[in-house]
Amino acid sequence: MEMFHLNADTLPTMQNFALKILVVEDNDELREVTLELLQSQGHYVRGVPMAEDINDITGGFVPDIYVIDLNLPDEDGLNLTKRLRQMQPSAGIVIATARAQIGDRVLGYESGADLYFTKPVHPRELTAGIAALGKRLQSKTSTSQGHLQVHMAKLELSGPQGCTDLTAGEMAILSALILAPGRTLERWQLMSILSKREESPSPSALEMRVARLRKKLASVGTAAPSVKSLHKVGYTLCCEVVLV
Repeated sequence: MEMFHLNADTLPTMQNFALKILVVEDNDELREVTLELLQSQGHYVRGVPMAEDINDITGGFVPDIYVIDLNLPDEDGLNLTKRLRQMQPSAGIVIATARAQIGDRVLGYESGADLYFTKPVHPRELTAGIAALGKRLQSKTSTSQGHLQVHMAKLELSGPQGCTDLTAGEMAILSALILAPGRTLERWQLMSILSKREESPSPSALEMRVARLRKKLASVGTAAPSVKSLHKVGYTLCCEVVLV
């Protein structure tokens, strides 16, 4: 994909609304220039080089739109697209890739993409596509009926039997499980996530948070087991939960 050459005279500026956009691209230079382009349009942007790093994008930054390269070093972008579509049905997903065959494009849309761009993508086409997608997303109501919903910005969990507040630690655990492949994480991975929010978390502290999380999931209408313990391995999320 060619590098973008930003020109304020030729690129329209987004003034009506700003979107939260996460760019998943392993080429460092391309990722940075894409972020610069989208930021110049007034959007809130973040970027990661691989799928695994999406787990670190928390703290209220729930993307409205994902821009995904298919050739990632850790997970194929089509599989990532499927996971994102499942966990966040209302999000916009844009694929930007060098895979140009019609079969690849069909697989992209079948995996859940809203837009499929073949590299090199002209910056005006990318920004126009994202703007149009953003308008459609704003006009949509939530399509996640029947699912539990995690409101990351509000630290809130809601379901058919009401809603409950989550602590920052509980939110970190739940969002990480939602984002994880197979919705499964090892204990050391969850400990690493908690260590970013508190100093030297203990295994007993992790178990206590998981136990509290199970109770809160049950309180909003989740059948047991909601979070299953895998002996000497970790935990897996057994219920359908989406991010909003």
